[in-house]
Amino acid sequence: MALNSLFYKEIRAHHLFNCLSDECFHVISQHAGLISLKKNEILFECGFEASHFFLVRTGQITLFQTSFDGNEKIVDISESGQTFAETSMFNESKLYSVNARATCDTDLFYFDSDTFKSQLYYSNDACFSLMAEMSRRLKNQTQEIIELSIHDAQHRLVNYLLEKSCVQNDQSCQPEVKLSTTKSLLASRLSITPETFSRILARLKKQDLITIKDDVIILSNPGSLRTLVGYCGGRFQERSKVKQILRFIA
Repeated sequence: MALNSLFYKEIRAHHLFNCLSDECFHVISQHAGLISLKKNEILFECGFEASHFFLVRTGQITLFQTSFDGNEKIVDISESGQTFAETSMFNESKLYSVNARATCDTDLFYFDSDTFKSQLYYSNDACFSLMAEMSRRLKNQTQEIIELSIHDAQHRLVNYLLEKSCVQNDQSCQPEVKLSTTKSLLASRLSITPETFSRILARLKKQDLITIKDDVIILSNPGSLRTLVGYCGGRFQERSKVKQILRFIA
């Protein structure tokens, strides 16, 4: 379905589009549209031609890889207001590297990758905005590799809860995390089996570190959780060392 002008303001609010000139945005919008997916409907598969990238309007998209024996690994979960697959426009193969599936009824804006890429020549701000988004994802992926290589399942889950609670809540309030997806999907995203995921939650609850109410996890003792994953002290000391090194370099 072609884009209605009523959607323009909504799309313009996203950082990839708010820095474009009216002329550039008009060109891009002429090759964009809105698509609706039902729960569990596949949007594209790994190896498909990467002709478009997407912005989630409502709902949720799971990006995943499938092994030869049928096991799935969740690579990322894109929610309302988030884009995905835009990095594919710069791939030499121009193919999607993951599968994309709706985890619930979902509406997506889609954009022609070649058209968007052509308009980057006219906007330095758009180029920097896109590079910032790619850098953010690279940082997240690097952190995930570190988490998987060094830390155990409990560390990964606790670290996730701490990071999400910091983003979603005022620090003056008791931090909590509202789960926007199923626990099984979240477990896969953190490379934890559902059974281990449930055991860790039960253990943290027994230790009075968290409280669970439906789809909300309340961090009852965030200080102890930070200590549990070495959040306090270690990072501060590491920054101090870096500052000392930079002082000598300067």
